[in-house]
Amino acid sequence: MRRLRFSCLPLLAALLAASAAPAWAQFVRPFHQPSPRIEPIRGLQGYVRDGKLHLRLRDYLELVLANDTNIHLAQLSVPAAEAGVVAARAPFDPAFTAAFGGTRTVAPQYSQISGAQTLDSLAQNGSVGFQASLPSGQSFQVGFSSNRSSTNSAFAYFNPSYATGLSFSLGMPLLQNRGFLLQNAPIQQARIALLVTTDQTDAQVANLLVSAADQYWSTVQARDSITVRQQALDLAQKQYQRDEHALQLGALPKEDIYQDQTQIATDQVQVLQAQASYQQQLDQFRRLIGADLEAATRDLDIVLEDDPAALPAAPNLPPVNEAIAAALRRRPELRAAERQTAEDDLGVRMAHNALLPQLNLTGSYGAAGLGGNQVPVSSSLGSGPTAFVPGGFGDSIRQLFGFGYPYYGFSLQFTLPVRNSANTAHLTNSLLAVKRDRYNERQQRQQIIQDVRLADTQVRMAAEEVKSATLARDLAEKNVAAEQQKYQLGTTTIFELLQAQVQLSQTQETLLDANVSYQEAWIAYQRADWTLLSSLHLVITH
Repeated sequence: MRRLRFSCLPLLAALLAASAAPAWAQFVRPFHQPSPRIEPIRGLQGYVRDGKLHLRLRDYLELVLANDTNIHLAQLSVPAAEAGVVAARAPFDPAFTAAFGGTRTVAPQYSQISGAQTLDSLAQNGSVGFQASLPSGQSFQVGFSSNRSSTNSAFAYFNPSYATGLSFSLGMPLLQNRGFLLQNAPIQQARIALLVTTDQTDAQVANLLVSAADQYWSTVQARDSITVRQQALDLAQKQYQRDEHALQLGALPKEDIYQDQTQIATDQVQVLQAQASYQQQLDQFRRLIGADLEAATRDLDIVLEDDPAALPAAPNLPPVNEAIAAALRRRPELRAAERQTAEDDLGVRMAHNALLPQLNLTGSYGAAGLGGNQVPVSSSLGSGPTAFVPGGFGDSIRQLFGFGYPYYGFSLQFTLPVRNSANTAHLTNSLLAVKRDRYNERQQRQQIIQDVRLADTQVRMAAEEVKSATLARDLAEKNVAAEQQKYQLGTTTIFELLQAQVQLSQTQETLLDANVSYQEAWIAYQRADWTLLSSLHLVITH
């Protein structure tokens, strides 16, 4: 009797394996999640030719989508919202429980009815259980227990004895929390929140792409500005060479040569400034595509193959009201606002539900079994069986599942709060949230309307500015040619000729600004009516 025996352990192990097998994978999976991984810089080598990085606008934006750190940070909100959906399922997560324990007790006795002078007993208890809540509101529990007991008492009728129990319990809300919708409202809210987050992330990524496109054209402008200022410097140097030759021939006063030298020095400073600005733009450009993080691409020359003067073939812009209607259908910001309102409506229904009284019905059913070695009992207090009857755990199980010793019952629990201040305040806040988000939705509509109107105006004005700047540049070129002829004929001064050359350089800069402004305005228009990604064949992945 003193040796600890674990007769129940094999059965409990079998029951544990059978019951827990479906849930084991779910239990183990969270402990084997992959470590967080930073996305590597990718795609750059595909655009390297002849030791240079050749890019067009679409290629550049594709690299920005793949490598820009800000975009990666923005997209992290989507998996966080997905985790919120998983967390909302927590009330319906099933739970499996198992327990086993044993206790040996040896104690001296002072009474004859103890059955032994020194009572030695061993109790071993095991149980398994399963509980879960259903999406329709019901909750149920299933439990199995087994108790093994052995003792040296002369009065033990079964020794060892095996007592088993099986229990079933089902609970159902009849008022508060009744119904599929209310039970699943937190999950629906989490799913709506995921869609809202996805739409908001798409809008944020689109804004970052617009900023990246502006950076592309700013870099192109800085590059071409060097060319414009270099042309002005070349023109000033050629004029200086002609004037120096004329000075040597005595056809030009010595003082006039200083104006040429001053203009050359000024143009040289502007070229250096343009080169410095271009390098600064390139540094920001490399950062957006991740080229600064790779030693192989950090110092590569970048060739931007788009010409700002090659204006996109903008179709005839639709009437602004049609563009607004299309933007209201496409823009993710408005979808997010509408979905947020739907989420608030669920919150109102949940707040109304919380004000209802609680009426819960619980039903229970179970059975018991008893088995073991049936032994004779000899005592002055009575007499037992006249012969030893062997038995064991199987007898108890047969009795248990024969349901010969059942129990069953039900209960109703009713709770009526006399005052429900917290839930009343929660309902008020939920109704205010609905009102607030409907105003936000209206505000978002107004913002989209304003965005489309502004973008439409900017595109049309930018197109007119390009026409005007082109005309001004052409006239400045003709003016320089005329001033050069007049200067050669001696009918104008070197100052007037230099002024014409400066004016030509300024009109070239103005035309470059106009072309770049048109490119940026066209990108902004496509962002406003949400055709930017489709026009560039880009897809935002989460």
